[in-house]
Amino acid sequence: MIYSACESNNSSNLIEKIFEFKIPKSNLPFKSKILPHGNHSMTFTYKGLHKITVGETLFTAKDLIVTGQTKKSYLLNIDEETECVGIIFHPSALYKLSKLDVSTINNKHLPLSEFSKPLYNILMPFFNKMLSGEDALKALEELLKKQPLHINNHTENIDLALDIINKRGGQISISDLLEQIPVSQKTLETKFKQIVGLTPKRYARLFRFTLLMKKYNENELKFKDLVEIYNFHDGSHFSKEFKYFMNQSPRAYFENESEIIKNT
Repeated sequence: MIYSACESNNSSNLIEKIFEFKIPKSNLPFKSKILPHGNHSMTFTYKGLHKITVGETLFTAKDLIVTGQTKKSYLLNIDEETECVGIIFHPSALYKLSKLDVSTINNKHLPLSEFSKPLYNILMPFFNKMLSGEDALKALEELLKKQPLHINNHTENIDLALDIINKRGGQISISDLLEQIPVSQKTLETKFKQIVGLTPKRYARLFRFTLLMKKYNENELKFKDLVEIYNFHDGSHFSKEFKYFMNQSPRAYFENESEIIKNT
């Protein structure tokens, strides 16, 4: 497996990173779990075909697809050599670009043209240039800078909520958010789901878990220490949370760790 990513430092708050992903013949067949990070993504597969299983539903990914929010890990299967390039968006970016309720594509991997034909028409010329790395990131940021964005009080409040959740490592309650964001709980939850795809509680829970996995994969701390830092009550609580997101026990997962999760 070959995976590389280029992270954005742009202040426009739209793109988090651009990535390249390749599976050579020597790695076939390839099978891996994918852990969602609370972000939407788009992937342009210019060689090969990806088979993605979310729950009991199978999606085939080819050309330009958009990936909605998922609450748990899902499976990626590849049986032929493949090459693709993709975008990881800021959690509110897809809504700002499409002006559509992004919760409608939760648990789905769809052709972008089915979700938003205008956005497809904007982005396809970028993907057709087959750029990579910093060149691709720069070209994409220039392209998106020219697009009209759907920004209002609701998107500003949700961006503020996202920033608070991220700075707190996902360890925050709805009541804590409401102390800093001047809306009702119902409005916050409704708009957060429309703009991000998940409720603030689910997003925070997922963010905490993925942050823990990232710290572990970067070899910063052992799991015992991370469980305490990320405020799990005990090992049993962490094990239940792990099974919820990964659909298997920690022991079963670490006997055969996902190469993609380790590298992304």
